[in-house]
Amino acid sequence: MKRTLISILPFTLVALVGSSSVDAAPPSFDCAKAEGAAQQLVCKDEGLASLDRELSRLYRLAVSGKHMTPARLDELKATQRGWIKGRDDCWKGKDLRQCVESNYMIRIHELRQGYADARSQDDKGISTGPLVLACQGFDSLIGFTLVGEQKELVLIEWRNQTHLYVLTQERAASGAKYSADSVDGHVVLWNKGDEARLELPGQAPLQCKVEQPG
Repeated sequence: MKRTLISILPFTLVALVGSSSVDAAPPSFDCAKAEGAAQQLVCKDEGLASLDRELSRLYRLAVSGKHMTPARLDELKATQRGWIKGRDDCWKGKDLRQCVESNYMIRIHELRQGYADARSQDDKGISTGPLVLACQGFDSLIGFTLVGEQKELVLIEWRNQTHLYVLTQERAASGAKYSADSVDGHVVLWNKGDEARLELPGQAPLQCKVEQPG
């Protein structure tokens, strides 16, 4: 399935800004054995390391979950190997960090969306969702996943248009507001409680309700 991907880096945020501090927590893998530019960057960047730790946590929950079957386990392991290869190939792109961050966000969303057991211990992690937006006048449900210590990053997906966005949080008078400037136009998500407003490129603003996925 073809996807359009837009990732905006959180330059002003603390929790997901790159850090070289010696006290920063390491990723889930052994940095002494890190291979390639992508893995080495994750070891140096606390924001990316936190995404790696969260992805590893979700993956372990899915693998060991009560709903796992042998066939699904084989599929999960295969897709994880494919994801690792894709992340490590980010050195080929124009912006290494943007590519790595986007790959982590997509995979976290996929694990949370596809494996209920990955969502079983959210109090121990930094991701939430996917939640669902039911919007007036829009013919598809829209899913979104929040990631980060303060839920700084938001991934939005709607299947009928096969677009995938990664947004970052900005200041708002009330509620939480996330936005991105993409090649298609400006994207904005604002939500407070179960109310939300979504602005997609080329479309009128949508008034939505936030729902739990069925």
